[in-house]
Formats: sequence, C-alpha cells, structure tokens
Amino acid sequence: MAHQTQITAAFDAKTGGYDFGHTYTYVVDLLSRADLTLGNLETTLPGQTYSGYPCFGAPDAFARSLRDAGFDLLSTANNHACDKGEIGFTRTLDVLDTLGILHTGTYRSEAEYLKTRVLSVERNGIRLAFLSYTYGTNGLPVPQGKCISLIDRGRMADDLRLAHSQKPDFIVVLVHFGAEYRLEPDTTQVGLANFLFSEGADVVLGSHPHVLERVEKREAADRYGSVRERIVIYSLGNFISHQAKPLRDGGILFHFTLNRTVSESGDTTRSIGNIHYDPVWVFDHYEDSPNRFLLIPVEQYLDNYRPFDLPEESLRQMRFFVEDTRKRLK
Repeated sequence: MAHQTQITAAFDAKTGGYDFGHTYTYVVDLLSRADLTLGNLETTLPGQTYSGYPCFGAPDAFARSLRDAGFDLLSTANNHACDKGEIGFTRTLDVLDTLGILHTGTYRSEAEYLKTRVLSVERNGIRLAFLSYTYGTNGLPVPQGKCISLIDRGRMADDLRLAHSQKPDFIVVLVHFGAEYRLEPDTTQVGLANFLFSEGADVVLGSHPHVLERVEKREAADRYGSVRERIVIYSLGNFISHQAKPLRDGGILFHFTLNRTVSESGDTTRSIGNIHYDPVWVFDHYEDSPNRFLLIPVEQYLDNYRPFDLPEESLRQMRFFVEDTRKRLK
C-alpha cells in the first residue's frame, strides 16, 4: 500500500520526482532469491493526483521500486482498484506492462479478460496458472467497459475449469477477502478456500485483513479425482504500508517450493514443500527523514544483523509483532 505519508516521504524536492527504493534496502535479497515473487498491489498508478487512504493513487516510482526489489507478478484485484476511476484503472496496467511486471485480476476490456483471465507462467519447467479475485471495490463503480474479477463461485468455477484445461502443474489463486483486522479467518474465508481446492486450486494466497492469519496445509480432493497437498494462507498481513497500529505494522514473506517429479514409469507426483516465512516489520520512526519507511527483516535483525540500532520503543513494538507471528503460525 502507498499511504500519503509514504508518498510525501518519497518526494525529492530537488528533482521533483519520487523514490521509494530505500524502503526495500534490507529485504531485496529475500525477495529476489525466489524464482517467482508475487504480491498484492493495493494502490493505483494514475499519473497524477496522488493520495493515500481512502482513494489510493501512487506515483509510477512506487511500482518501479517493487520491480527493482524483486517482484515479478502483482495482483490488481482488490477493493482499491477503482479508487482513481478509469484513468487509474487502465493506467495501472499500462505502467506494469511497461515495467515488465506480470499482473492479473483487472482488465482493460471484456476481450482482454476473456483472453488473459488465466495468467500462465512457467519457471524451471513448472507450468503455473494464476487467478485473482476481490470481494468488491468499496462500492465504487467499475469503469465502463473494464473488468475486474469478483468473488463469485460460479465464475470462479468456470475460470478454474479453464485453467485446468490448460494442464498446468499447479493452480494458484490470489483472493482479497475476509474482515479487516480480524486475527482468525472467518467461515466465509474457510468455506471459499475449501471450494477453491475442490475446483482444482493448489495454492490460495489471501489478503485484505491487514493482519496475519493462519496457514493450513492439507491433502484435499478436487472434482477431477486428484488428492494431493494443497496450501492456504488466509492473510499475509501488511507488507509495506503506514498502518502503524500493533499487528498491522508488518507481515510475512511466505516461501514455498512447488515440486513436480516424474518416475521411471511415467507417473507424475506434485507436492508443496520447503514452507517457511520471514517476518518483515515497517520502521517509520524518523518522521523528518526522506528515508522514513524501512522494511526490517525481523529474524535477521534479532539474529544480530543490525545495520543500525532501532530505538528502544520501536524494538519493543517489533518484538511484539514477531512474537505474535510465531504464535499464530506455530
């Protein structure tokens, strides 16, 4: 997210431009080491009239900094997708294309939606299909002729059937759902994850609550007769934002490996392994600094990788966040 305080801090009066790159200084290695790094872009890129809550619109430099930090794919289906009307809706996709960042969830036209609603990506010989959905757009109308993937079980089932027909090794669904600031998933989230698994999804990645919610890994059957490992995280918490209240001031980088093994007899086994996470916490103490917002890799910092010393109160807040994270994720 890009709140107004972040935008203000990133402005360079000498150049008249914006630079958000410093934010990711200490997490670039964590982000860039993966074969594929993805996230939820909860702002628009309107090219003008920048603002934070309640109608988000960030400079293009915000997206550029995400690319430079290591992000490969962004979901654009969330409740702030329509915050800046048609120009924000369309221009966001144009900028991401220019930057070479893959995206899914919003579309410039019905034709584009029909053609690209299943985003196909291949890494290391593993074929992936991505889908993305949001519960709504805060009551704002979707610009005329544009499309956004909304949570609708009939539509999702159709999309998953299409994805399955393309024979990917794994199907990943990004879902913007749940109740803000709730620390446990509600019955709607759990039911939707179960439904997605039954329709063939392998991985469900959740956002919207702005706090961390639990992870579940289990074997689940789908409509195609396949029983295999599947995983859901109901909410990843906040990555970068200026929601500074306890437990909203951080999130996790959630890592996992998708494996496909073919035996000598030709049988294919798919599994999800190497599951781990890195807590990240937003340090925003120095209000008069152009480098006000910094993402701290918590475990590394507590393990004595300390490029600078946090003030005592900030350290206390960060410890509170990570202790809750460890408890929540067991």
